[in-house]
Amino acid sequence: MLMEQGMFENKWLRRFVYVALLFLLAVIFDRLLMPWYVDLGHEIKMPDVVERTETEAENMLRSRGFNVIIADSVYDAHYPRGTVIEQRPVAYSTVKVGRNVYLTISSGEKALIMPNLYGKSAREAEIILGSMQLKLKNVRYEYSDLYPEGAIIGQSFPQGQEIAKNSAVTITVSLGEKPSTRTMPNLVGKSLSAARQQLQQLNAGPVEVEYEENENYLSNTVLMQKPDQGALLRDVDKIVLRVSRMPRGTAENNR
Repeated sequence: MLMEQGMFENKWLRRFVYVALLFLLAVIFDRLLMPWYVDLGHEIKMPDVVERTETEAENMLRSRGFNVIIADSVYDAHYPRGTVIEQRPVAYSTVKVGRNVYLTISSGEKALIMPNLYGKSAREAEIILGSMQLKLKNVRYEYSDLYPEGAIIGQSFPQGQEIAKNSAVTITVSLGEKPSTRTMPNLVGKSLSAARQQLQQLNAGPVEVEYEENENYLSNTVLMQKPDQGALLRDVDKIVLRVSRMPRGTAENNR
């Protein structure tokens, strides 16, 4: 009798387990497998991720069930580095969930390569830099035993370095060999800034500047100097430079 009762209870236990397993499988199928199967053929509008950052675009697309593939990275001055500039499929097209979305990412503006300006004149450097969309910011002057007067002996960015468009470049121009004795150099025809730097190199001064209206020269061009070229600076108490200035009412050109 006890044996028959045990068999009966085991039979009902097995039936209960079978029913529970069937119920669990039905829940899994209904909650997980069916939505996944239905979504395989589900179509939605493709979101627009152009101009978003790569991270924002990936999060937006993956949250909607798409696979994201970075197809390319290109230079583009119109889009900041790391932003999406193209997507395939295009925005607002009707696509199936789960498909691949290909993104092209901006690498930003392409850097320029700094040219070699050594040995060139300041004017040549200005033309070269302008043609490359770079700017000549400052011109400094130093004596040099290796380069003739007027030749560039230094540049603020080394040759071959990558620099951004519109970067400002400073150059150093040779004053030629430094004289063994401190004599007054020829400053006529030079810009006031160049004359001041050359006198500073010689520890000469003080400098007094007189202005003269003259439309035949660019503003701040040295027209006359006292003392004359060759005078010993140790005997000079003051240096006078007469400098051009555009007549009133005339557009000025600063040099």
